[in-house]
Amino acid sequence: MQLWLNPLNINCMSNTTKPLHQHLVEKFHHYSTNELVVLNNDLVKSNWGANKTAFRTALISALSNRGIDLSAIISTEDGFTQIQSVPVKLSENKLIPIC
Repeated sequence: MQLWLNPLNINCMSNTTKPLHQHLVEKFHHYSTNELVVLNNDLVKSNWGANKTAFRTALISALSNRGIDLSAIISTEDGFTQIQSVPVKLSENKLIPIC
């Protein structure tokens, strides 16, 4: 999965709109790390439609902002960063792919 976001906006019940990604990052800030891991696994296993990328990117951002080690699911090839879309578990502050 590449980190490309569509310019989707969500009305946050105010006079301003903000990108869906930013809205989700703000909401995910309040989730526990375990809740974020469970949400990741649900996103991977189900088909959330067109907004799946925005949800998953915001979720990965929230985990990264907490200092969670994502190195087991991230790779860079030809200058492009890719994040594996796999179920994970949290072990010693690191996301580990579940086979």
